[in-house]
Amino acid sequence: MKLNTIFFLIMLGLIFVACDDEEMPMGMECETAGLTYTDDIASIINSTCALSGCHEMNSSTTFEMHDFATITAAVGFGRIIGAINQDAGFSPMPRGGEKLEDCTIDMITAWINDGAPE
Repeated sequence: MKLNTIFFLIMLGLIFVACDDEEMPMGMECETAGLTYTDDIASIINSTCALSGCHEMNSSTTFEMHDFATITAAVGFGRIIGAINQDAGFSPMPRGGEKLEDCTIDMITAWINDGAPE
């Protein structure tokens, strides 16, 4: 009986350790320094923003976001960070989808704050 209790407590402890809020695997950090549109941000935008019915080319949305020029125009409007953080007073993006992962938001925010380099 005592062995079963010890085993149960160890397993319970492992479950709590394994089920934390970390989005990144242990030992990995979210890289936010020196990001560029071409190397880091384009793939995020293309997979989360420039989708059919969203910020694609020739869309009826406020901003197209299909290349560097259209994305930097949207950045200049100053509402992307609030939208992807889903802050009050902003249209939550992605619209109708789940909030982006924290690392993705941190990367976009760092890129914008660094002047949105190409």
